[in-house]
Amino acid sequence: MYQLLNRPAVAITLMLLPIAGFFVYFFILRYNIPWFDEYENIPYFLQRFLAATTVQEKLDALLRPNNEHRVLYARLVVYGQYLLTGGLNFANLMLWGNLGLVVIFGLLVRTAQRQRLPLAALLPLPLLLFTAQNYLLTFTAIYTLQYLAIIMLVMATFYALARPTWPRFGLAIGLGALATFSMGNGLLLWPAGAVMLLVQRRWPAIGVWLAVGAVSIWGYFSGYPVQQGNTEGFAYVLAHPGQTMAGFLIFAGSVLDIFPAWAIEKRVYLPFVGGLAVVGLLAVWIIRLLLWQLKRTRPEPSFFETFLLGCALFLLANMGLIAVFRIRFYFGIVLHSSYRTYSLVLWAVAWLVLAGMLPQTRRAVLMPVAWSLFLTLNLFTYFTYLPEAIQRRKHLQGLTFNQKYSQTGLGGLRNSALSRWINELNATMHQRGWYDLPRPAIAPDETRLLTELPPPVIANQDTTNAADAPKLTIIQHPDYVTITSDEPGYWLGMNRATYLIFRSPAHTYLMLAEPNRPTGWRPFSAMPGWLVPMPKGMVQPGQYRVGLYRTAPTGNRIEWRNEVVVVE
Repeated sequence: MYQLLNRPAVAITLMLLPIAGFFVYFFILRYNIPWFDEYENIPYFLQRFLAATTVQEKLDALLRPNNEHRVLYARLVVYGQYLLTGGLNFANLMLWGNLGLVVIFGLLVRTAQRQRLPLAALLPLPLLLFTAQNYLLTFTAIYTLQYLAIIMLVMATFYALARPTWPRFGLAIGLGALATFSMGNGLLLWPAGAVMLLVQRRWPAIGVWLAVGAVSIWGYFSGYPVQQGNTEGFAYVLAHPGQTMAGFLIFAGSVLDIFPAWAIEKRVYLPFVGGLAVVGLLAVWIIRLLLWQLKRTRPEPSFFETFLLGCALFLLANMGLIAVFRIRFYFGIVLHSSYRTYSLVLWAVAWLVLAGMLPQTRRAVLMPVAWSLFLTLNLFTYFTYLPEAIQRRKHLQGLTFNQKYSQTGLGGLRNSALSRWINELNATMHQRGWYDLPRPAIAPDETRLLTELPPPVIANQDTTNAADAPKLTIIQHPDYVTITSDEPGYWLGMNRATYLIFRSPAHTYLMLAEPNRPTGWRPFSAMPGWLVPMPKGMVQPGQYRVGLYRTAPTGNRIEWRNEVVVVE
């Protein structure tokens, strides 16, 4: 088996198949819809940048922080798309961002080839990187141009830095500065890069690197208006050290988060074990490498070791920061899909570290087994995460309908400054010919929901008497109205879904009916039916008639119910 996997034709085919499968999945599910922070980072930036009349104003537009991050790379890509096409396409921005995975894969492959690792050692890499696990990142333009791009930029920086030549060092300096201003996490590349130079004993380069890093960090925080409670983050860590460490390990092992439909408290066990294993492996390798260099008991580290050392330090530090500053908001964030790329790349780096440590005799045994395991994991997570990605797409389509016809949905509460601002940006993009929200948002006949009048409410009539009409349970909460149903056999597909309709004389809102989640330990066994949490803050006050909008390949239909909901 090992000899078969090492044949160039076989190995190259097996490496390309996961990449091709990932992009087929991407092109089938991608959508051209902006969401929340994307309005500030994409159309608002472009509006400000094009209106700027001085170099200083253009720099201000490029470097204006979004939350705690400056996102220079993302905004350069947005401007580049505008120059090439004259408009904005969020699906194509997602595509460009996801191509960063190809760059990351290429850097790891080139590094392994420089170490003369066998082709079989490369086979797990595309299975780890090109997966459905990080679907929230995959299908959000700003996430790919921020979280994924920063890993790509930092790894490209370290790839140049690991070559002990001054021209490559100059390239690393330039890439490092770009990465610094492309996300706050990019600041971590300077200490990680300093460790790389330290083990190579490049003393003059260390001085220059630290000086440029200090200037870059000062520039990043110069005029920095946003602070997000870092003091509270440290206080939380001191009060909950065990929870923070557990969160860090769960984050590191989140590649093994294979049942996303489970509740968080059930999902953490496999990732915790995986995190212990991968962090333990890297910790032992890093400590040994540093001790060897301090004691000078072996030659200077190879390009392979230096590059992977920088990547591992950067990724582990990122995970540590997220555990420190984010767990206090919500522990489940360590399994958040938009952060998953950090774990996927960490595992790819750890795999190459392990492959480089193994003697040839053990490689012949371990590598076919590892490839089989990672192939099974890759395929299985498509099976469990594809429904999550479809649900996310359907959910955003419903919110797009609300944004188009009721001016609230893709960010901001009703009548809020944010909601009005998003409407203004949508109008600006339309007027300038940059972008329009998808038409239709869900299905060609969706305008029926705006024109078809529901029949009058009949007192004491039970609308669940029809054979296919599910019973609805409506519960008023302070911030939400939840509607649940025990409808049997409900499921979502690319062209199949049920949306709850809220209809008043003035407004029509839709919200996706989400299939019930498993409540026990059986990951594929959930109670029949669905749940709709309708945020009151998205809906204008009034009395709403409830209905169901069902879409299916065989045709769409509207089912008006006798229930009425009052939103204050």
